[in-house]
Amino acid sequence: MSEYQYYEFQAIDRPLTEREMRELRSYSTRATITATRFVNHYEWGSFKGNSAAWVEKYFDAFLYVANWGTHELSLRLPRQVLDLKTAKQYCCGEAASARIKGDFIILEFLSEEEGGEWEEGRKRLALFPDSAPGRHRWR
Repeated sequence: MSEYQYYEFQAIDRPLTEREMRELRSYSTRATITATRFVNHYEWGSFKGNSAAWVEKYFDAFLYVANWGTHELSLRLPRQVLDLKTAKQYCCGEAASARIKGDFIILEFLSEEEGGEWEEGRKRLALFPDSAPGRHRWR
């Protein structure tokens, strides 16, 4: 069985600019890139970007799923929505963390679970599918 890794990023508060989409394209010629999404999966290669840096710079949500059981979820929220002290009360162990980057708090969740059900090819994040960016602000 081959390895399978799925990467999905989603912009919620604002669409990506044409320049930003070109920057992202330089990392992958196969990815689906729109003004609100970057989606790619790998079976023999690997992701060339830095997911934490992409959440800091471009996206409000990130999901990574690997068929060997690793799952990551990151959410970037405005600091006025959630303060770091409160967030850290719920971040126990290595499974959850919170950090500040500029005007945002970034929540990161990690699960390393072997086995389980595996479904390839479905949209997995789709927080606000097929909607206009900016309509669903974190307020």
